[in-house]
Amino acid sequence: MTAAIIADLSAASAIAENMHENRTGQGTCIAPVSAGALSEFEKPALLCMLLVLLWTFWRMEGNALISWLMAMYLLGAPNPVLPHTADAGLLRHDGKYYLMGVGTDGSLFVSDDLVHWSGPQHAFSMENAWTSGSAATDDNIHACDLLLHNGLFHLYWSVNHGELRQIGHAVAKTPEGPYHEPVREIPFDGRIDPQCFQDDDGRLYFYTVKFGFGNAIWGQPMTSPWKLADKPIPLLTAVRDSWETADKPKQFINEGPFTIKYRGRYYMMYNANHTSPQYGNYALGVAESDGPLNFNNGGKYRFPVLRSNLDPRHAGITIDPKAPETKNCGQPNLVRGPNGIEWWLLYFADRGARSQCIDRVHFFGHELFMEGPTTAAVPGYHPVPALPTFRDFFEDAASPVARWNLEGNWQQRQGALHVCAETGEGCAQPRVSWMRNYVLETTLQYREKDAGRLGVVAWDNGHGTRLLIGIDRAKDIAFQRLSHGQRSKEHRVPLPRGFNWEGPHDLRIENNAGAFSVYLGALRLDLPEEPISKYSPGLPALFASGCSASFGSFSLTRGWDEWGRSIRGWTSSTAGLRNGNTGGLVLQPHQSAFKGDPLRYYEFTVQTEAKKAGGVYAVYVNEGNYLMVLFDADFTRIVASGKRHDRSLPEVAFVVHPRIHRAHDVSANGNNLRVVKRKGGTLLFAEGLELGEIEGDWPESRVGLFAANNTCAFDGLTLFEIP
Repeated sequence: MTAAIIADLSAASAIAENMHENRTGQGTCIAPVSAGALSEFEKPALLCMLLVLLWTFWRMEGNALISWLMAMYLLGAPNPVLPHTADAGLLRHDGKYYLMGVGTDGSLFVSDDLVHWSGPQHAFSMENAWTSGSAATDDNIHACDLLLHNGLFHLYWSVNHGELRQIGHAVAKTPEGPYHEPVREIPFDGRIDPQCFQDDDGRLYFYTVKFGFGNAIWGQPMTSPWKLADKPIPLLTAVRDSWETADKPKQFINEGPFTIKYRGRYYMMYNANHTSPQYGNYALGVAESDGPLNFNNGGKYRFPVLRSNLDPRHAGITIDPKAPETKNCGQPNLVRGPNGIEWWLLYFADRGARSQCIDRVHFFGHELFMEGPTTAAVPGYHPVPALPTFRDFFEDAASPVARWNLEGNWQQRQGALHVCAETGEGCAQPRVSWMRNYVLETTLQYREKDAGRLGVVAWDNGHGTRLLIGIDRAKDIAFQRLSHGQRSKEHRVPLPRGFNWEGPHDLRIENNAGAFSVYLGALRLDLPEEPISKYSPGLPALFASGCSASFGSFSLTRGWDEWGRSIRGWTSSTAGLRNGNTGGLVLQPHQSAFKGDPLRYYEFTVQTEAKKAGGVYAVYVNEGNYLMVLFDADFTRIVASGKRHDRSLPEVAFVVHPRIHRAHDVSANGNNLRVVKRKGGTLLFAEGLELGEIEGDWPESRVGLFAANNTCAFDGLTLFEIP
């Protein structure tokens, strides 16, 4: 059936004892050497490294240099990624991240990977009439929120106004600003810590913190980014005699709300306790709900998901008593990583000074699970955010010619790819390999008053069949058009009233085995599922017809993120693949299923059914070369085995230790298994905790699932390529 290299673990341990392993990034092993022990091969390499360092210093300045030096000092660990900033707001747009908060004085920091930040660049100064005195200075801009809505960029921030706390609102046409205040009176009074959240149906909600008996989190619908609707609803307040009142039993603080929607559920991360040094119990909790205004204390997890890394109650990582303490974790921003699939948390933490840190976010079924706080001293595999399979910011003059197949009049300038197709069509296809599953992201913007069609070729099989998804300014619609030779069919969706045709709009398309999910900004477009899986694999492209327009950055990641009833594309040599009543893929006893394009390196995650034995093919090349991972019904033992060149490999067993805390019942939520196939080995994780690595490099392979002597259901399946 399958094969893999399972290396001798005792030999691996012996090697590890003589090496210092840095697993941040891509897992490079660095052997310590003395200065007098450099070989004739090592000396030129060291000289090259020194030259690179000198060049880097010459090119970098300001905070970017500080951040880079700090990362080098921490042996590549990402934390902290931005010193001396707190209470930040974060915007992900056009492949980049924009940050503003306490300590930035109305300036922005910009990153394309969440680790390295450039700036600061000034973007906003308060200009309203309702602040005065010390409150009117830029250093009073704090607790920000950034939002792209309908082609305009919105900034919400907290500001002191006498004895009160108010929230201001400013807008800009570009993420870099300058931001201006359209409303000069007090738009949102008596509150702090704003977040304007847009649901995937387009509706807006405003979350803030109001003062009363402590700090409580309130929510309210909005009719527009400028106007609240209905009455505010109290959502969360600190629970008496819980971790939320660790500082003082009668001190009730819930603040810093940040909400996302993922896999049909809503998650609000928030803070409890104090940040002051005499306390140090400031930590991040999570509340879960089935609606944007349905949060309540009953939906809270019973434990914080991120607290001091040295706290013995911490549930996320192995505690290392030698590690420097990272505490007072707060003011969360949950965001997709650069590859469009991973989730990350950007937050401030105290390591002598308040600074911005990042850590990985996982979802085990419905449960949100945090890795962190991580530093260079934290053992195990804690990589930086994974990059897309293909990405282009259109900043390299040679890029369009070298990396794209172009049809029509295309030009690259000012970090965008421009097309002139007023009297015809233009198509730009990235030079990538054929694929069946991917996430595509770009930014669309018409030029001036031009009409016509603008969007992406979501899929093209190279034989006359293709799927176009885009927007049509002349008809005021979004559309999906499937064409095959001379035949075609089109589905149209009206866009929201007042759609801004002159602003930029982020477009995200998820192709999961021929089923496409389309998002225009946060809005999910109601487009039908086209039965094109029989035509796969294919390639995506950019297109324009009857207009001049521009595309911002373009990213493409091979992989998928599926759950519930969206699971598809799995194949089996035996019949009977089906979805369960509530979703998930159900396999019969001894049945296997496989999916995906062959990849060299990747991460694969699956949620398994509780009290059922089964496993995954971490690597599947063919029936004579594979690596399979079997878990028992109690999920207490995992065994790796396989074949290499049709010869069986020795089994390797791992003991699974249960997590300290769980937010959901195991019987309803199942267990989580994760595989990281990288150069030199395959890492195994159970319930977020690292089990070990099976050494050995593999060629391109797929992944699979199998049931043991029982039926077994699998859900929450995520895979993405590690470039």
